Amino acid sequence: MFGTIRRSFQLVKLCLHVLATDKELVLFPVFSSICTGIVVLTFLGVGFGIGALDRLEAGSLGAIDLAVALAFYILSSFVIIFFNSALVFAAHERLAGGDPNIGSGLRGASNRIGPIFMWAVIAGTVGLILRILAGQASERQGFLGIIAAIVVALLGAAWSLLTFFVVPLIVIERRPFGEAFKTSLSMIRSTWGDQVTANFGLGIAALLAFLLAAALSVLLFFILSPLGATGVVIAILAAVLMVVAVALVFATLDGIYKAALYSYAATGVVPTLFPDETIRNAFRQR
Repeated sequence: MFGTIRRSFQLVKLCLHVLATDKELVLFPVFSSICTGIVVLTFLGVGFGIGALDRLEAGSLGAIDLAVALAFYILSSFVIIFFNSALVFAAHERLAGGDPNIGSGLRGASNRIGPIFMWAVIAGTVGLILRILAGQASERQGFLGIIAAIVVALLGAAWSLLTFFVVPLIVIERRPFGEAFKTSLSMIRSTWGDQVTANFGLGIAALLAFLLAAALSVLLFFILSPLGATGVVIAILAAVLMVVAVALVFATLDGIYKAALYSYAATGVVPTLFPDETIRNAFRQR
């Protein structure tokens, strides 16, 4: 347990070194968030216009409503995957000794826009199915409801795990999305085994960072609230900015981490920016 936490902080520190070298990488999650927000607002307008939101509240969705929901999941998945692909491509370029920028990352993703869209169709469809299953699980009462919720959560986690290397394989090795999925499965089976969850420690550091941001937000509120409404507004804005900053930084670190682990899994060679023992510890064999 403590060894995993220690490696987690080591990996965060190393990924921060890459981010410090290429600070513009954080713009990829920014672009992704902005475009996703536009997609959400657009589909909210569509849903309101066709009455889907009223039918959702009444629990009587029709075929058109489900088609709109599927289109939303596919388009939002495409936006997220596209900018994540650009981030991974740029991070891999840095790890390979290059000098990436926003343009090179976007070009790397744009050159694979077809397979990225096809993968978004699959990911969006699976996302909608999992969302429907989660909704059905939440409607169940008692012990069966708890079991159903756990099963759905495990299915989602398994899907994320099995598709971990799909994006790097699509944008770096330029593989078709179907072949990328199959190769991702084989890379996980042969390299990570059952230890991947315990060793994927960025989540631990992200949680601690969010807790720190929350603590600072509470402290600011108590300091500034005596100033009246102005102080409260400033405290709220500061809290929002801190949470957003943490989210963007760790979204960027996740892409860098994915590129580093992909590089080792694909070649067996640890990227030069990362000490050998740190990365190898993240790939414990069964």
